[in-house]
Amino acid sequence: MAITAHAKTTLKLNEGKVIDATSRSAVFGAEATGGDYKTLFVFNNAGNASATATIAVGNGIQGAGSDLVVTVASGKTAYLVVDSGYFKNVSGEYKDYIKVTPSASLSVTIVELPQ
Repeated sequence: MAITAHAKTTLKLNEGKVIDATSRSAVFGAEATGGDYKTLFVFNNAGNASATATIAVGNGIQGAGSDLVVTVASGKTAYLVVDSGYFKNVSGEYKDYIKVTPSASLSVTIVELPQ
């Protein structure tokens, strides 16, 4: 089964970009190719009730812990920076992706931060 992939935008130091958000209401894979970088997730909830986004711990050597759940209140935006090495999958269906499960429709933007 093919996963729903969500591409990341990579920023360089002293660079700005306009990034369009994508609506996600089902499990998706956030692109995590390349090295282990800090990745910014932006979750916007335009719905009438709170929603959550669960970021599953990865299956690599750094992924030794618990999933991360962020709650986004109705009409609010949540910003979350994660270490991709901790959440990135190195094998299996989500290889080179971070698995994210929203509980309801959220607008999502993913940015790889500069080193």
